[in-house]
Amino acid sequence: MIQIKPFLLAGISGLFSVFSLTAQSSPEEVHVLQKQILNEGLMTQVDQMARQVASGGFNAGDGYGEVWIRDYNTFIELAMEVMPDEAIRSNLNTFFHFQGKTGDIVDGFLDIKKAEIGKEGGYKYRLSETEPRFAAHKNTVETDQEASLIQAIYKYVKRSGNTAYLQTKIEGKTVLERMEWALEYLLNEKYNKQYGLLIGATTADWGDVQPEHPWGVEIDKDTHFSIDIYDNAMMVLALNNYLELESNTAKQQKWTQVRDELKKNIRTHLWDEKNRKFIPHIYLDGSPFPASFDENQIYYHGGTTIAILAGLLSKEEIKEANQKMLENMKAAHAQTIGLTMYPTYPAGSFKNVGMYPYGYQNGGDWTWFGGRMIQALIENGFIREAYTEILPMLRRIVSNQGFYEWYTPGGEPKGSGTFRGEAGVLFTAMNMLKEWAENQQVQSLDQAKGSMVLFTFGQSNSANHGQGLYQPAKTVYNYYDGKLYQAADPLIGATGEGGSVWTRLGDKLIEAGMTEKVTIVPIGVGGVRIGAWAKGGELHELLIRTVEQMKKDRIEPDYILWHQGETDNILNTPKADYIRMFETIREVFRSRGIKAPIVIAQASYHPNCLEEDNGNSAEIRAAQKALADQYPDIYLGPDTDQLNQLWQRADGIHFSTKGQDLHAAMWLESLKQVK
Repeated sequence: MIQIKPFLLAGISGLFSVFSLTAQSSPEEVHVLQKQILNEGLMTQVDQMARQVASGGFNAGDGYGEVWIRDYNTFIELAMEVMPDEAIRSNLNTFFHFQGKTGDIVDGFLDIKKAEIGKEGGYKYRLSETEPRFAAHKNTVETDQEASLIQAIYKYVKRSGNTAYLQTKIEGKTVLERMEWALEYLLNEKYNKQYGLLIGATTADWGDVQPEHPWGVEIDKDTHFSIDIYDNAMMVLALNNYLELESNTAKQQKWTQVRDELKKNIRTHLWDEKNRKFIPHIYLDGSPFPASFDENQIYYHGGTTIAILAGLLSKEEIKEANQKMLENMKAAHAQTIGLTMYPTYPAGSFKNVGMYPYGYQNGGDWTWFGGRMIQALIENGFIREAYTEILPMLRRIVSNQGFYEWYTPGGEPKGSGTFRGEAGVLFTAMNMLKEWAENQQVQSLDQAKGSMVLFTFGQSNSANHGQGLYQPAKTVYNYYDGKLYQAADPLIGATGEGGSVWTRLGDKLIEAGMTEKVTIVPIGVGGVRIGAWAKGGELHELLIRTVEQMKKDRIEPDYILWHQGETDNILNTPKADYIRMFETIREVFRSRGIKAPIVIAQASYHPNCLEEDNGNSAEIRAAQKALADQYPDIYLGPDTDQLNQLWQRADGIHFSTKGQDLHAAMWLESLKQVK
């Protein structure tokens, strides 16, 4: 039976909310999506890779010496998972040590020994008497450094709960005061009164390279000043964050009015209602591009994403924006919605040679922003879209074994292979998806107290690969990774998205009076040989982790149910080998003090083997029977090889709806015989 330890259901430091699908989805559709997210192996792999890359430092990635605020803002939550709290705060503080006399924030800082101070044509470095270890510089083309720092501080405080940090004094001013000073700098130095919006140099969407110069990071006499959606949306998002941290009523009123005016002016001047998009730029002193070029044909993905995060678009407009990004992705033959823009600026529009069409910030595919669009979709309830659209981002990271800055439309990785901003935005997005999934019909473990616990595994016929989704009518739970859910097909924890025998068995056990409640712990995997579960196999660690998590949660199986043998029939696995490998599986339980009876199904039938013993394997069946004969704690379960009629197996291999019912009935009778 199940024993309960104290259990607290909580989000990730309270950062994420519980989200719901916006479409009129059925409970079955929601459950399938929940199961897909919780069982997504790519997310597990990328999470592990992200933690590893974040543990390597705070610079943007290999090839960069600086800690950049626009990058740090996007991976600070990830860094907090693997780095000391003191180091996280120290980086934030360092930006304030270099805060300018008017409140401006530098772009980045690096070890002063590595700074090429005084180099002609290089950065104009800023030094600090209170932080002499570093040198800093500011990319004056962009207007996002101040907003990025405020957002980063907000993420730190919300995730850590360390509100006292806001009162930390740096050179006589508290962190909160310096945040406000940075906002005042933007209003005093970067605010255009005619439009009521922030200005900056002309760049490609969120980029920090202007077209007039080969390097393009310094405002000078050739700069064309303009207004764009990215800078202004970043400001609105920063104000949203600041207002949540600021408790002073007068300051709240002041900055709320500033924020609301910005939002209104963004919609008035930057939103193109006819084309349902943001215009690229409002020019204050002429455009750097030829008059013959219609810039408004370009759709900015990055700026639109930040606008959604800042709450500037309605749900319907968000849906349209996502659809447009998918259409642009297809038209550009790109891999993800991280595509910077579509179409691109023509060749020669930028003197920086890296800004060719579909190169770098001129149409390159950046997960750094694509991952933030995934976050925006989740925040607004588009869970199915978010899950579907994050997968190609995860696949190429695993395929390339690295977090690259950007990708060509053909998927060729470019730039640093340890780009922490990409790792950070995906880490946050994946955790948001996971939290949504974990909060769908989640139960307190107390609800399962006194239930009969079934540990189920093997291959596909134990793992949601059958026909007919089944919803138990009785009290049947699904335990997975330390959480308890209402059981429904497909069960969370096993592969496959079809029907399961175990949900049906749960109802039958209760109807037969054997228990009042059932908890299923399913970890079956389709198509695997017994060797995968045995010691040295690729699933052996999964078996161990699951058993140890159960012990940690004080969950004790009442029955361990094994249904596997079809693949070993095809492989002609000898009887002795099958027995030897299963003994290592048995040892996982027994060596950890779990004494529950193991019930092994007689399962070997596969239609590919019809020429031999009507599809069955005498060797596998003999091995399964020998295990039951040899060990008093192993019992022979149902003989599912008897269910070999076409009407019982929907595709000749996996059980049909009627076959599932018969399968469950056979398990019920077998468990009645176990003493």
